[in-house]
Amino acid sequence: MEIVIEQTLMISIFLNYFILKMTSRIVGEKARLVFISSKIGGLISLITPIWHLNALLKICLMICVAFIMILISFKYKSIKQFFTIFTIFMFSTFIFGGASFALQEIFGQFPIFIIAIIASVVYIIFLFITKIVGRKRKKQNFTYNLTIKDGDKMIDEEGYLDSGNVLYDTLTNKPIVLVTYDVFHKLYEDISLVSLLTKDFATSAIKNAHYLKVKGIGKGGSMLIFTVDQIQISGDEREFKNVSLGLSFSGFEKSFGKNVLLHCDFS
Repeated sequence: MEIVIEQTLMISIFLNYFILKMTSRIVGEKARLVFISSKIGGLISLITPIWHLNALLKICLMICVAFIMILISFKYKSIKQFFTIFTIFMFSTFIFGGASFALQEIFGQFPIFIIAIIASVVYIIFLFITKIVGRKRKKQNFTYNLTIKDGDKMIDEEGYLDSGNVLYDTLTNKPIVLVTYDVFHKLYEDISLVSLLTKDFATSAIKNAHYLKVKGIGKGGSMLIFTVDQIQISGDEREFKNVSLGLSFSGFEKSFGKNVLLHCDFS
């Protein structure tokens, strides 16, 4: 009996830990005293069956336990913020409890340590999903609709604002916006990829064309730098005149999903 009680307590603490960590990640606030809060919640859950409470009182007790754990682990500036945390906490509780209940309905009762494994798997899946969503959200926050204008040509592209792009044109001291060959080809359709790679073309055909030695981006070689009349950023209606573009073959479009990499000065 003692072993069962110890296992039940450990599993309860284990589940409370995951519930607090999930709540913390969703609300974007680091939870404090997680182990102490989890232990208090686990101890109360362990002694609850002794009181032989009806369903309504059990629900009230569960809400009180949630309040206590939130007060221990989270800071809040308003009642509204507190109840937001409480709602997410109860949602997290439902997720972990619901996963165990669903499997019990399908496979029947199973050893208590299996609950710990289920909780671990649920939390890992949650971390994986939030990581993917976080990356997408970050990309969206730094993605802009652009219009590149040069002469009578106008190109609409999506650009990613990269804080790591700190390249400057040594001739003009202007920031360099990196573009892929797809963007370049829309501006200069007569110049093929082979011609660019072999440098078998007339630089005079490209506006202010010259080469810049770079490290990292461009794989440490020479990058073709040229100029366009204007880049317009939709939304805030900013315009940049006589912008220096750098033709990059580094494959940044695979990482950022965009064919234009804006300079950090464009923020």
